[in-house]
Amino acid sequence: MSVARARVANSWLRIASCAIVAAVATSLLGAIWPFVWLVGLVGVILIDRAVYARLLRRCEQGDAPPRLAGLVAWTAAQSAYGNIIAAMLWFAPYVPGETLAVIYICGGLANAAATLRATPALSAAGVGPTIAFLMGLPIADYLIGGARNPLELMPLIGAFLLIGFGVNLWRSLLASDAAQAQAEGAAIRERQSAAAAAAAKSDMIQRMNAELRTPMMALIGAAEHLKRAAATPQARSHIATLAQAGEVLKLVLDDLSDLDRLENGQLRIKIKQADPREIVRGVVAAFKPAAQDKEIELFLDIAPAMPPLVEIDPLRVRQVLFNLVANAVRYTTHGGVRVALRAQPIDATRARLAFTIADTGAGMSRAQLAMIFGRTRMCAEGEGPGLGLSISLRLARLMGGQIQAKSEMGQGSLFSFTLDAPVVAARTAA
Repeated sequence: MSVARARVANSWLRIASCAIVAAVATSLLGAIWPFVWLVGLVGVILIDRAVYARLLRRCEQGDAPPRLAGLVAWTAAQSAYGNIIAAMLWFAPYVPGETLAVIYICGGLANAAATLRATPALSAAGVGPTIAFLMGLPIADYLIGGARNPLELMPLIGAFLLIGFGVNLWRSLLASDAAQAQAEGAAIRERQSAAAAAAAKSDMIQRMNAELRTPMMALIGAAEHLKRAAATPQARSHIATLAQAGEVLKLVLDDLSDLDRLENGQLRIKIKQADPREIVRGVVAAFKPAAQDKEIELFLDIAPAMPPLVEIDPLRVRQVLFNLVANAVRYTTHGGVRVALRAQPIDATRARLAFTIADTGAGMSRAQLAMIFGRTRMCAEGEGPGLGLSISLRLARLMGGQIQAKSEMGQGSLFSFTLDAPVVAARTAA
């Protein structure tokens, strides 16, 4: 396959270079024989291109020929025909003809090294006739000249040196090919290992979700039942905390599943008509008990000029807000958390929704912000934002929005989630 691909790729270059050689040879010889040779060589190269193109198709289909005897003979024959022009140049009535002949032969050896080295038999078929011309032309010239001056065989020494250098170059090219093949094989194995690891991780997450979700739902259901049957407000408060913890665990499992689907490119955004005010109210209401337990304030501020209906993915928007508010409540020990919703018209049919979550917590350094927003990494040490924020950043990008943050150590943090959304007409909402 490698040989066939190389022979097909350089066929036009061979025709162009041989046309230049034929033009030079015609001017040196003052005859049309180089042109006749070129016409025949063009046909040979085109046939060679067709032969190797057919071989390439068979190799790609997994149907490579078991024996290459015919191809070896064809390659040797066209190599011999192609070197005829070297004999014409060598015996031209001008001294530079011999130099041009050697240059042409060197080009033939380089072409063989570039296209045939992957297969020893084809390499020998292409190089053999070329070396025969390189060695035979000085001997033939010596014999034709009467074999009187042995110094006329000096070009043979240069030919031997050229062959020696060529063998070293050939070995270097083969070693390079072997190293490249080894590197490609290692890369393929690494990709396969990574794919197997990703599949194993996805399978583990799915199994964990399946194993934990059923008892967790039973726990939430039992907590709701106990809440209705509780006799005292204190008991109902404790049971509500238990139910809320179950809901948080459920969201953690959802985050793990969503993270796996985000990494595999399987998570899709589902656009629906939704009221952004109801989404943010529901998220804030879910964290009211947690804020009361920590004795911090949880405020909600919704701008009056808010579209009643927009086209968004309410589930994913709620998930992003839930994670941002969860982080704010979690890391705030005094003061409070303020959640605000604003809308800025973009044009007659679109608005930019801006959800902001400001807290008076511990805050983050610039290095922590750079780590979160520059690399989207999760915190493995348990300090700072973790899985939820990592997923929120990816979900925001997937929905065409963005999350930005401002924070200083000891002065709290301000997260803003902006999202452009089509506004549903008032009559449609009605």
